[in-house]
Amino acid sequence: MLLIATFIFLPVITRANRPVMIPNQVQQVIDAGQNLSLTCVYQFETEEESKLANMAWILPDVLTNYPKNSSIEHRFRFTVGRNETHVKSSMVLQMTVPSDTGYFRCAVLPHIKIGQYVYVYSERELVFIDAYHTKTFMSWNGESKDIPCKPTHPNVTISLYRKIIFGEDDSWDSMELSSELGNASWLLKPLPERGLRLTNWKTSDRGAYKCVGTMNEPTPTAESTEREFFLFTNDIELVRYGDDDPLEGSNVTLKCMIVLEQNLNNQYTVAPEWFYVDNETGKEQFINQTNPPRGIQVEFSGKGSVGFFHGEEIQSLTLESSLKLLGIRLNTQTYFQCRGHENRQIISRWITFHIKEKIDPVQVQLGRGIAQNLTCNRYFDDVHIKWFKDDKEYSGLIFTSNSSSVLPLNGIDGEKASYSCRWTNSRGEPRSRNFSFAKETVSTSTIVISLCASLAILIVTGIAIKQYVDKKNLIKAIQGKLDGNPDGLDPNLPIDYQTEFLPYDKRCEFPKDRLRLGKQLGKGCFGEVYKAEAVGLKDSDETVTIVAVKKVLSTSQFRTKSKTAGLDALIRELKILNYLGSHLNVVNLLGACTKDIIKGELLVIIDYCRYGNLQSYLIKQRNTFVNQLDEVGNLQLTNEFVGIEETRSQDIDSCAESNPGTSDHFVSHTINSTADVSICHDDCLQEMEANWKYGENSDPSSNGPIST
Repeated sequence: MLLIATFIFLPVITRANRPVMIPNQVQQVIDAGQNLSLTCVYQFETEEESKLANMAWILPDVLTNYPKNSSIEHRFRFTVGRNETHVKSSMVLQMTVPSDTGYFRCAVLPHIKIGQYVYVYSERELVFIDAYHTKTFMSWNGESKDIPCKPTHPNVTISLYRKIIFGEDDSWDSMELSSELGNASWLLKPLPERGLRLTNWKTSDRGAYKCVGTMNEPTPTAESTEREFFLFTNDIELVRYGDDDPLEGSNVTLKCMIVLEQNLNNQYTVAPEWFYVDNETGKEQFINQTNPPRGIQVEFSGKGSVGFFHGEEIQSLTLESSLKLLGIRLNTQTYFQCRGHENRQIISRWITFHIKEKIDPVQVQLGRGIAQNLTCNRYFDDVHIKWFKDDKEYSGLIFTSNSSSVLPLNGIDGEKASYSCRWTNSRGEPRSRNFSFAKETVSTSTIVISLCASLAILIVTGIAIKQYVDKKNLIKAIQGKLDGNPDGLDPNLPIDYQTEFLPYDKRCEFPKDRLRLGKQLGKGCFGEVYKAEAVGLKDSDETVTIVAVKKVLSTSQFRTKSKTAGLDALIRELKILNYLGSHLNVVNLLGACTKDIIKGELLVIIDYCRYGNLQSYLIKQRNTFVNQLDEVGNLQLTNEFVGIEETRSQDIDSCAESNPGTSDHFVSHTINSTADVSICHDDCLQEMEANWKYGENSDPSSNGPIST
């Protein structure tokens, strides 16, 4: 970075205020050819700061690294002004071009600064390479490298393509770009700067690349922009084929490649050389490629090629050497070096790996009374395997091949014993494999299976019997609740305390198939009420009668200690309504469906109150209510009110017309609830003799049946 002004550092800074840049935004976009104007203001925090602090501008790298090419001295101007409280600086960059894109920062001190990213947009240059003199980039293997191919607008999408110029195929192949590091080779840097990064440079990454910029929302005038660059390396690459650690007995191949992309006439070339570290001495040993150690093969090849990039000839020399380890053992060397020369300087790479031992199952179970072969694998000719029977060396028939040792068994009684094969691995460590016959547990297993089967049958039978008995008891209990016990009624107690003794009159039974449920009218704690149509209802003038039907909720819809609490409540209500009979002032029982009561289904058919309930009626008429009680609670009988006898006759007629009901259309009489349900014709009169009446504006006969 080049500072366009000189910092004056303060001796002591206790805290720093942040400068303000105008326009005050994180990034902005201007068109190429326009002038860029920025202003930076900073408020001093101490008197000493006001005397010594200064302000500087930090421009993008391409402007400061290439001042002649960018004509920065002719295009850039800035001024600085200050007073007792503030310092202010304004800058102007004239005739901007797309390569001016980058961070513009102003700073009072290195840690007191503010920046803004400026895009210089051109429809003909959506991306640019942030370098004037070179489009060729070089790095070392394993390093990360930034490629400054940057967009000139935040809505530009960058794509990357590659072409191998050293060969017959000159097509461009698309490269994957990732916004996260992960396992991707190419990383797309985040906004606003963007740009590309090769995360793990390899020799095989060399070649020509094309960075392409395209607008996310294409416009008629904005076309895709391409910028090419070339990657090369004068380095060495050493790899091993295969990702997993190799097993003993397998082959391992190491490949060393040196790519030299310079003038071949002046290049000092030497074939790559191989070295390994001895496992016992720890010393480095040279591998003679013409006479390598046992189990090692070395192959070498060299190839020169010529390619062209932007009309410039590029010469390339590729030196490849492969080292193959045959039939590796646990004591085989695993630390290798490939060494080469570049311009008479040594370049090298090391590689190491771990050899895994092949381990067959140590314990093997044998079947009884069958012929079978006991096998131990041998991975090398010099591995000697010994067989033992009951810990004594076996002297019977053994078959040995290059890869295994086999002891055959014929399945006779005399062969029942413990067998093992024993050997020493390539590190001198003892290894063995044991073979044994399974214990005779047939009779025990049979007994256990029989007991388990018998126990399972008993459990299933017991469950079935219990379910049958429970169902039978449940049917008896529910039927008993429905039938009641008339002999147990006590005339000295209210009926609502003895509902379990009331019998159900089976003449109320109504066929379920002649009842069609409609919409739900309401829902309570244990039950719900539906509007329904009943066909052929007894004592009805209509063929199809609109009724209300109460039913019990399923046990899954409420929580109670008793699973039949809702059903019990509805049975009690059914028997009370059955006991009361028909009454003018009561929502009457019209029928019931009890055939499926064992399934928890009970339907109680009652009058349908199409005008709602009494509570709603009283609330609606509350404005016409007249209180006839004085301050001490006595009834006032003045000339403005009629007498009791007159009230009796009038209100009886009103009661007959209004027909208020006593049912709430829900299963309301639940556990611990009591209600006086005894109703007679005098009830209506008693209501009229209460200590209140409706005023002259009320019309109690204006509604039909009302439910309370």
